[in-house]
Amino acid sequence: MDRAIWLRAVKVVAELDCLFSLAKSSMAIGEPACRPTFVESESAFIDFEELRHPALHLKGDFIPNDVRLGADVGRIMLLTGPNMAGKSTMMRMTAAGVIMAQLGMLVPAKRARLAPVDSILTRMGAYDNMFSNSSTFKVELDECCKILRDATPKSLVILDELGRGTSTFDGMAIAEAVLHELATHTLALSCFATHYSTLTDDFAHHPNIRNMHMQTMVDDDKKELLFLYKLVEGIATGSFGTHVANLAGVPIDVVTRAETISKDFAQKLQEKQAQKKRSNIPLIMQADFAYLVKLASGAISPDANPHKTLETLKILNQFVKNQPL
Repeated sequence: MDRAIWLRAVKVVAELDCLFSLAKSSMAIGEPACRPTFVESESAFIDFEELRHPALHLKGDFIPNDVRLGADVGRIMLLTGPNMAGKSTMMRMTAAGVIMAQLGMLVPAKRARLAPVDSILTRMGAYDNMFSNSSTFKVELDECCKILRDATPKSLVILDELGRGTSTFDGMAIAEAVLHELATHTLALSCFATHYSTLTDDFAHHPNIRNMHMQTMVDDDKKELLFLYKLVEGIATGSFGTHVANLAGVPIDVVTRAETISKDFAQKLQEKQAQKKRSNIPLIMQADFAYLVKLASGAISPDANPHKTLETLKILNQFVKNQPL
């Protein structure tokens, strides 16, 4: 038989296998499930109601969450909360929901409405690469570099605890600079999980950033945490690292000593930051003013995409208005 006929037959069988698999998987996710609604837009947005993880919800006790990025809310979710509170799972299920929607599957949510994304770019986990002589931090920055280079206003970016692979101050500086670039210039939909509380303070008035956290109930006397796994507005009151240490079985004497050191470190950090403040204009806004001056003087050229340039200028204008000086 002619080889071309065999190749066409193989292609048809492969497509049927793929379609049957997608259909079977869509039926297996259970209820609620929905057909996604797609909207044409110059920039991406996602709106999931009661979204569940397509694999973990099969256990039967998975807690769904509403996830919204873009459109009439900020395009970046600055996510805080303790370890084990569900931050990484929430970000993974968001990416999985977008992939399933754009594959043509049913989405494990009560309602799904989105503008298609052109790529999903992630930076999660911690690992090195000894074959390329790359440390954990180097691998982290390589992946971050690719995100900043390739992301567009139609991309979805997932960043989990950027900057943890180096010193505290360098890590905070890198995380803050990357978050500012994404929120002000790249304009990609982003989930940015962090334990750096300074980020929530510095970007509290940024119009493109929403502070969200995974809800947790805390018993300080018993050093116990009750994870509610609900995504809610606002900033987490802390990372509760010592509470998680107690949960992991670390001796109570060590936990108590760690808690004392943690409070002392936090107090010294606040005092040091207050002493170094030399201007009423926040450091983030100083960079924005410098960008506007260079743009007005012709020292730099506007983005080739006029919609993106206009959105950046709108965000900077709103950021300046919102910022208490």
